[in-house]
Amino acid sequence: MPEVFSNKLRLTVISALVTGEKDFTELKQYTEATSGNLGAQLLKLEEWGYVSCTKAFVGRKPKSTYELTEAGITGFREYVEMLENVLRGMK
Repeated sequence: MPEVFSNKLRLTVISALVTGEKDFTELKQYTEATSGNLGAQLLKLEEWGYVSCTKAFVGRKPKSTYELTEAGITGFREYVEMLENVLRGMK
């Protein structure tokens, strides 16, 4: 799990997807990442089972839509809880 959240872009993508599915263009605008870097990080998140991708055509243009999987939601929740525990320990 820590490797998933050790990258700022992956963490930003997961944070964006907590509120619901987003397409590639929305994630690119939200993260301000290059297409190549965003695509590479989304592929890693898919491989790890944190994100799922649905591909479709809108008109003649391809559209990829991403959403968190149950594993992604659980992993993010555990990460946030770990951070909360660390912060509580700092008091």
